[in-house]
Amino acid sequence: MPTLTIETGAHARVTVRGPDGAWHAPEDAVRDRTASDRPGVLGMDLDPTDGSAIDPGYTAHFLTAGTAEVPVPRGACEVVVERGPEHRRVERVVDVGPGGARVACVPERWADLAAEGWWSGDLHVHRPVAEAAALLRAEDLHVGAFVTRWNEGAPASDGAEPTAAGGPRAALTVDGDRHAVAPVTEDERGGGAVLLHGVDVRDLPGTGADDWWSPPARALVDAARSAGAFVDAEKLTWWDAPVLMATGAPDAVGVLNNHYLPGGMLANEAWGRPRDRAAHPGPEGASRYQLGLWYRYLGLGLRLPASAGSASGVLPAPPGYDRVYVQAPGPLTVDGFYGGLRAGRSVVTNGPLLAVTVGDAGPGGTVRAGWHRVRAVARTAPDADGRAAPARVEVVVDGRVVAGVDGPVLDAPVDLRGAGWVAARARQPDPRTIRLAHTSPVHVDGPRPDAAEHRAFFARWVADLAAAARSEPRRFPTAARRDEVLDLYDRAARFYR
Repeated sequence: MPTLTIETGAHARVTVRGPDGAWHAPEDAVRDRTASDRPGVLGMDLDPTDGSAIDPGYTAHFLTAGTAEVPVPRGACEVVVERGPEHRRVERVVDVGPGGARVACVPERWADLAAEGWWSGDLHVHRPVAEAAALLRAEDLHVGAFVTRWNEGAPASDGAEPTAAGGPRAALTVDGDRHAVAPVTEDERGGGAVLLHGVDVRDLPGTGADDWWSPPARALVDAARSAGAFVDAEKLTWWDAPVLMATGAPDAVGVLNNHYLPGGMLANEAWGRPRDRAAHPGPEGASRYQLGLWYRYLGLGLRLPASAGSASGVLPAPPGYDRVYVQAPGPLTVDGFYGGLRAGRSVVTNGPLLAVTVGDAGPGGTVRAGWHRVRAVARTAPDADGRAAPARVEVVVDGRVVAGVDGPVLDAPVDLRGAGWVAARARQPDPRTIRLAHTSPVHVDGPRPDAAEHRAFFARWVADLAAAARSEPRRFPTAARRDEVLDLYDRAARFYR
């Protein structure tokens, strides 16, 4: 076959589709060889209204350091080149003759958040650490947390398995400000998943019947915390989420998680607590349900910064598709990134680049109760003609939308008397998936709204957990292990009373 030479100018992610309808790539290129394009293999849609869908083709992409030579059939080849959301996506149709062809596809930078003090990260990556340099550069990502130990099987490292680090650290740094964080342990069992950044839990429980529900994740989280770990709740639909919140909240929560994918939305709760599908149907309902849970926890007065992770390598999304931007002083260090995230100076996105100020405060800050001017700006990548995609920008106060505009800028006075928190969110229309940005909250210092309804909601959740633990004797291998978990549930129940 003839060769199509693609010049990208720098590291990038490339997809090539030939006139035969097949995708083509260099044999030795860095690719995601483990993720699946088919949501059906997960088998987790519990209801026809879930409507999970993923466009195929993600696994066909490959990475290049600047020039790629791709064997292709003769004819019209479609080329797509991307380098994260701060660069324009490039699409070309190239007619390849018998002597091959050459095309320049250089993604142009249209935004530079690092220059503004905001650094990008993905806290949930299932790709080999050996590929970290190429991945961080191709996705214009500054921090990637690479899972090196997981209950599902062998560590995702490349043979040089890291040891406990006493907190998040860079296993690899390239270009001075791109850091691959490892070790990272993911504990994902019956109660759900937590990501423990900076520790290697070598005695991680398995996923068999005896270990599915015990020992509880709480025990692993406490041990990891004592070793300096950063604790990220991977998503809030997991059964154990309210238990973790009540007995020692995580450092951040996955507001934008691996259910948000480039080619579709996984509109289910996996094996977590299912939503009311009549009230929250389809993909939109699944997203609203997840956001609503976060809003409820914030309503209880918990300070839970928003984080993001793609689970690239398990689900079909590149590292940084679901990304968090963290405000941290440069030059960027791992400590500075995690410190900024822990303080709540974060914005998550898989679409618009969103910023907000409430008076003089940004995400993670605090303002006194009263009237404040809220300014939110959502930027989207311009097309070839320089036109930016539309975005809907909204201000959310205590879980309620109090202002909104179809346009890039919302600037309005907002009454925060009696409020607990305020944040901004933005949506970018996409026929395939949900493209969302959300800031961490700005907190309000003053009398808080009543949280009785939120407490009752999570009290029912924990009661359901306890009832299942008592009624399913095979859930635990021994009575002692069952009682350990029930004692934990009782601690959580007292928090919500």
